[in-house]
Amino acid sequence: MANVTKFKFYFSFRSPFAAIAVYRIRRLAIFNDFEIALIPTWPEVIFGGHMDNPTDNLFKISYVFADAARQAEEAGLPADYLHALAKHFLIPTDVDFKKEKVGLKMPAENWPLTHHAFLYAQERGKGWEFADAVFAERFSFHGGKSQDVTDPEVLRGIAEQLDLNPTELVTAYEAGTYADKQAEFVRQSEIDGTFGVPFFVCGEGESKQVFWGNDRIANLHKA
Repeated sequence: MANVTKFKFYFSFRSPFAAIAVYRIRRLAIFNDFEIALIPTWPEVIFGGHMDNPTDNLFKISYVFADAARQAEEAGLPADYLHALAKHFLIPTDVDFKKEKVGLKMPAENWPLTHHAFLYAQERGKGWEFADAVFAERFSFHGGKSQDVTDPEVLRGIAEQLDLNPTELVTAYEAGTYADKQAEFVRQSEIDGTFGVPFFVCGEGESKQVFWGNDRIANLHKA
């Protein structure tokens, strides 16, 4: 197999695991010479059931934040906020799980707003910086208070930090600037079989390999 020097990295700003993967890969010297395509995805909108929504399953969401806290600590990130979240998702002892599936009823979340804002930043050469900043605000990786990164005002603040036009950034989704590009990402993700994030794809055709999760980053680099 020929050397592969580029790969696709599917992520979502909704996911703590994707947050840790962005933080790690951006800082790992072994990936300095790789061309990495950061591709935003979000489950309820574009995957029609192929990409799991962990909040539908209380067992899974209980595990997600406990494990994300462990992974954050291993990556050298503040994990207090993730530990606090994990304590909110306790499995009840008074439910007959044979009769019902227990999950969380989440309010509507406008992830397209944030993901299209990322595409705006990426087009201006600041995709990684924007992703880092959004995840830091969302999961309190900066040690401060967690922020709602689907709030236009929070995104405006991040844009100002990165010397990006705040108004253009927060209106990118409403303007439909990246609608065609996002539609192509949907097609790519379905071809690649993306079902969760972080999800990595390297190679093409018969030599293509896919990897899911932070614990596969070493395997990704080996591939």
